[in-house]
Amino acid sequence: MDWILKEHVEDLKKMVLKEGWLIESLLNQVLNALKERDKDAAFSALKNENDINVMDMKIREKALIILSTMMPMSRELRMVTGSFVISSYFQEIAEKTLDIAKKVLELIKEPQLKPLITIPEMTKISLIMLRESMRMFADQNVSGAESICEKDAEIDNFFEDIRKELMVYMMEDSKYVKRALILLEISQRIEEIADLATKIVETTSYIITGRQYKCYEDKLHTIESLEDKA
Repeated sequence: MDWILKEHVEDLKKMVLKEGWLIESLLNQVLNALKERDKDAAFSALKNENDINVMDMKIREKALIILSTMMPMSRELRMVTGSFVISSYFQEIAEKTLDIAKKVLELIKEPQLKPLITIPEMTKISLIMLRESMRMFADQNVSGAESICEKDAEIDNFFEDIRKELMVYMMEDSKYVKRALILLEISQRIEEIADLATKIVETTSYIITGRQYKCYEDKLHTIESLEDKA
C-alpha cells in the first residue's frame, strides 16, 4: 500500500509541475508580447485559460482522492496538501498573467509612452523567481530559498521606481494618464506574481521540513526568527 501511495503522490507532483511549466511559458509569452507590442501573441495567450482551469481541477481532484482514500501521513500528507496549495498559487499567477495580456491589448492601441527598460528588467527577475521556486519544488530542496526572497526585495524596489516615473508622466500631461495607468497596472501584476513565487518557496519549505516559513524583509524566516524580531 505504501508504494501505491508514493506513486500517486509522485503523479500529483508531476501534475503540479506540468501546470507550473505551462504557466511559466505563458508568462514568458505575455511579457514578450508586452515588449514587442505583439497583438497576436497576447490573443494567443488568452486562449490558454480553459486548459489551465482544467489542469487545476484535475490536480484538486487527484489530491482529494489521495486524501480521502489513502490517508497519507507525515511527508506524504504535506506533499499532497502543499501541492494543492501550490497549484492554487499557479492559478493566481495565471490569472494575473492573463490580466497582463488584456492590458497589453489595451496598451498597443495607444502610441508608445516610453521605451520599456525597467519593466522588462523587473519581469526577467520575476521569471527567474518563478523558475527557481519551481525547481525547489521539483527537487524538494530548500537550497536557493533565501535567494528568491532577496529577489522579491529587488522587485519591490523596481515597482516603486516605475510608480514614481509614471506619476511624473501623469502630472506632466493628462494625455499620458491612460497609458501610464495601464503600465502601472501591468507592473503591479508582475510584482504580485513575484510575491506568489515567494509563497511557493514558503510552501515547498514546509513540505520538506514540516516547519512554517515566511519571506519577510528579503529573508526566509521561521516563526521563531520572526518572534525574535518583534
